[in-house]
Amino acid sequence: STQSTWEIFMSNNQIGGFFNRLEASRKYVMGTAGVFGENGNNLISGVIILRGKEYEPVLSVAPDLESYAVTPLDLEKPEDKKFFEDMLAWEAVIDGKSWADGKMLK
Repeated sequence: STQSTWEIFMSNNQIGGFFNRLEASRKYVMGTAGVFGENGNNLISGVIILRGKEYEPVLSVAPDLESYAVTPLDLEKPEDKKFFEDMLAWEAVIDGKSWADGKMLK
């Protein structure tokens, strides 16, 4: 996730741009990302399902990948599974911030 002082629509546009830059890997990825919080105080977080165990070859087609922290999830862990399910349902809350807007990557 990344913290922002932008308006929600600007942070959501940032998600859209990142997803567009993943076009070369489109057949290997799917997921969702959201903006959490309010105008001027929001953050971006998401989950991406990808083919294989190594994320860098698939996601590094987006030059801004280094702007994001990538943490592999272990769906055997209850907290990771809950985060994953809540993200896909657009019901997650992160750092006390509720889901405000988001995009799907498909």
